[in-house]
Amino acid sequence: MGFFTDDFGRQTIAQKPNAPIVGWALLGAASFMALEEKNRRRLRLASSVCLAVWAALEVTAGQSGFRRSAGVMTLSWLWRRTSG
Repeated sequence: MGFFTDDFGRQTIAQKPNAPIVGWALLGAASFMALEEKNRRRLRLASSVCLAVWAALEVTAGQSGFRRSAGVMTLSWLWRRTSG
């Protein structure tokens, strides 16, 4: 298995988006359109939670080293962003 391929030799860099990544994108876009600050904050939080779920799924079930690394880097970035 290569860094960018799965056990069957298929490249796994670009894949069909799953529910958490679609939720992240839609909630993130909605946060820019929210009129009230409290709604913007809630939508950004929900978007970040979706991104964290996606990253955790990639770390635990990613099909290649690239996908698992992307999950680790995303979780690290989210952690740094929230704790700083």
